[in-house]
Amino acid sequence: AQCMRTMFIDGNLLQPAGVNELLDAGCLKLIASKFIGYTMFAASAGVKLPQIMNFVRSGSVSGISSAYVHLELTSTIFSCCYNTLRGNPISTWGEMLNICIQNAVILLVYYYYSCNLLQSAGVNALRTLVGVSFHVATAYALLSGMLPDVQLPPLVCEPLLASMPSACDVLPGMQLMAIVPSLIVLASRAPQIALNFSQGHTGQLSLLTSALFFVGGVARLFTTLTEVNDPILLAGVLVGLLLNTLLVLQLLLFRTATARYMEGQRKSKKA
Repeated sequence: AQCMRTMFIDGNLLQPAGVNELLDAGCLKLIASKFIGYTMFAASAGVKLPQIMNFVRSGSVSGISSAYVHLELTSTIFSCCYNTLRGNPISTWGEMLNICIQNAVILLVYYYYSCNLLQSAGVNALRTLVGVSFHVATAYALLSGMLPDVQLPPLVCEPLLASMPSACDVLPGMQLMAIVPSLIVLASRAPQIALNFSQGHTGQLSLLTSALFFVGGVARLFTTLTEVNDPILLAGVLVGLLLNTLLVLQLLLFRTATARYMEGQRKSKKA
């Protein structure tokens, strides 16, 4: 943006032109967006640590679905690869990189605590290796441009033409890469939300982590609207914010039931 160039590259912050641009509403909005974006980037370095510490302290991953863990990591991998290839400012997606790393740690912790004691160490190690290799291969394929263009089969897209004229158009791989994270977030959050409703508690899910994601989602909505002209990316932010809102509400509504469940878990371990 011109105001950023004037103030921070040309060094005219204290000059009249620089002051005038600083007072411009658009410039102030951009500066606020950059500040929020980089703050989120830094703060996200530990956003999932409460969740990881919950697992370690309890020695259990009860209440967490396998689909949730794998899809969370896959979603952040797609997001990081898409933004990298698009060349989007790191201030608009940097937290995804930190969250992706922490999701990888959660995957390893999940495998460690969910190992089937009836299986051999070799089988458990192979299970972990296959899971990790899948995610590494996914990142490599995306960054290498291996995601193909896709087109819905006529039987699927033709009934949609009346309400969606572009339903039968070819979807470029880059657009698909942007859409997939939203679909994955929906697929990962939905089983967890359904599991919470069915069991009547939220298990090891951390309220602090989910609340931080909710606040981050609101902030990311602002930075995306300010810095990136990408409707698909914006739709993904909105989907993630909605689902995080539902998780936070569940954590609050089921707080008492979750406390009783966790107390029962502690007593059964002591027995």
